Amino acid sequence: MKIKNIIMGSIVGLFLFTGCTYKNAELNYKQYHAYTLSEGGNLKYKEIGPIYASASGFAWDDCSDIASKVLKRLESKAKALGGDDVINIKWYGEHSLYTIPTCKCGCGWFALYIIGGLGPWVQTAKAEGVAIKFLDSNKTE
Repeated sequence: MKIKNIIMGSIVGLFLFTGCTYKNAELNYKQYHAYTLSEGGNLKYKEIGPIYASASGFAWDDCSDIASKVLKRLESKAKALGGDDVINIKWYGEHSLYTIPTCKCGCGWFALYIIGGLGPWVQTAKAEGVAIKFLDSNKTE
């Protein structure tokens, strides 16, 4: 009977500690060439195309730092396509896309990553946006 209780307790514990949670980040968008709206600072532009970026970190990393890496990667991808900014940024959340930066933490899997050597990446942020090129050549940074 004691062994059965230990096994059942272990199974229940495994299910409790392998869940995922979501947390929001705080970012100052002014330091990036990025907008959550569908407009690029009220200036005329043309859309270049959709872009996507993600970043990962450890369970103890700050979600804001991970989300910041995502914005920098979106910026880099837009520039690589010849763009100036990124608009319409949406963050992948639990059930849909959001304008609030969100990190998914599979913190419950953390023990398995350490024990099994499967990797440290238990917290991720993913976002998509649209790269744009301003039509006004006098755009200021």
